[in-house]
Parts: sequence; C-alpha cells; structure tokens
Amino acid sequence: MVKPIYMKLHDEILKNIRNNKYNCCDRLPSENYFANEFNVNRHTVRQALQILKDEGVIYTVKGKGNFISNIKVPYSISDKSSYSQKILDLGYEPKTKLLSADIITPSDEVAQNLGINKKLNVIEIRLLRYVNGLPITVSHSYFDAYRYRELVNHLDIEPFSLYSLLNTCYPQLEVTKVSTVFEALNSNSELNKLLMLQANTPIIAASTISKDQDGNFVEYGTSFSRADAVKIKVDLINKEKKK
Repeated sequence: MVKPIYMKLHDEILKNIRNNKYNCCDRLPSENYFANEFNVNRHTVRQALQILKDEGVIYTVKGKGNFISNIKVPYSISDKSSYSQKILDLGYEPKTKLLSADIITPSDEVAQNLGINKKLNVIEIRLLRYVNGLPITVSHSYFDAYRYRELVNHLDIEPFSLYSLLNTCYPQLEVTKVSTVFEALNSNSELNKLLMLQANTPIIAASTISKDQDGNFVEYGTSFSRADAVKIKVDLINKEKKK
C-alpha cells in the first residue's frame, strides 16, 4: 500500500527532528517553508504537522508557531531556587499565570500536612506554569491563612512568582522542602484543558511539604506536570565523617 503524501512528509520531518536539523530555539520552520522545501501544498503540511502534534512530538503556541516537544525540566526535591530562575538557567523562557487565590476550609489531607486544626482556614494558590509557551505544570499551594495572611495583599506582583511573593512578604523566611511524594496519574478534564493534553494522558503528581528555618510548616502543595516535559532530579550530598 502506497503511503499518502502527508505521511511521507510526516516521516521526513520526524527524521529531521531526530537528526537535530530543526533545533533553532526548538522552533520548527513555517508551513510555507515546508511546502516549498518538499514541493507540497500547505494543506498537506498541516496534515503532517497535526499527526506530529497528536504523537506529542511537537506543540503549537498561538501566534508563535510550532515547537519541538523536547523540554525536560528537572523537578528537584531539594531545590530552594525560584521556578523562574531555574527555567532561565536551563535556557528556556518561563511564565507563571495565577489561576486563583482563595481562603478556604482545608481538607483533612491539607490540614494534616500543614500541622493545623481543620477548623482553621488556609490560603489556596493555584498556578499554571509555562516553559517556552508550553503549559507544563498546574500547582496547588496551601498556607496557614493567619500565619501567612500577607500573601493575599501582594498577589498583583509582576511577573508573578510564588518564590518572589514569599520573599516580598516575609524576607527573613527560609523555605526548605522536607518531603516529596511522587505519583503517576491520568489527567482529568481540567488538566487536559490547562496543559493541552489528550484525554487520559499520563502526568506526574508531586506532593511536597516545606518548612522554615525553625522547623515550622510553611507550605503544602501538589503539582501536576506533563510527564513528557518533566524529569525527577535527586540531589545526593555525601558528607565526610569527622575524624
């Protein structure tokens, strides 16, 4: 059986991606470029690119074009640096969007992991994080609403960063992750929409407890990340025994 032209084009573009022909800023050439290079019409190009999108090889950023899905952000279980700075250090462009910030009654899980009475309120901050225009993580962060009440007064910080928000409100605060639990899940309808995923796509859920320099609970948070864009980094520090 003879392959359709769009499948031949798909195969050729895929081969060129794997051979690193298209790696300038991880952005693919335009539809016109492909149409001229392979002497096909733009409809054929769109068919080929759509299959690459369905396969997770590329993704589209509206108004910017198609990009290769080769982003791998290390999720460090001991990293204290800001999310934005970590992404910049990797050579990517970060962006954080504030989805919501509310004062709510905590679930049993949240209250337990913050070490507070379930009758007390917590601040819930929901964020959508991007790398090079690709949404990769939805995070839910919870804080004691009384101890960290200043957070709600500075939510207009630009560009938004949870790290900067905490530093602005509590400059003497030193936050350290003390535990992280990872779990593989299938995405739900909300995550599909926010992370541009197909139904039942695998995601990585990471639930983290953070404390301050005095051992007090600061944050309990859960992040839901695209499994194709995140890798887990474990930092092991070997301390020499004292002689």
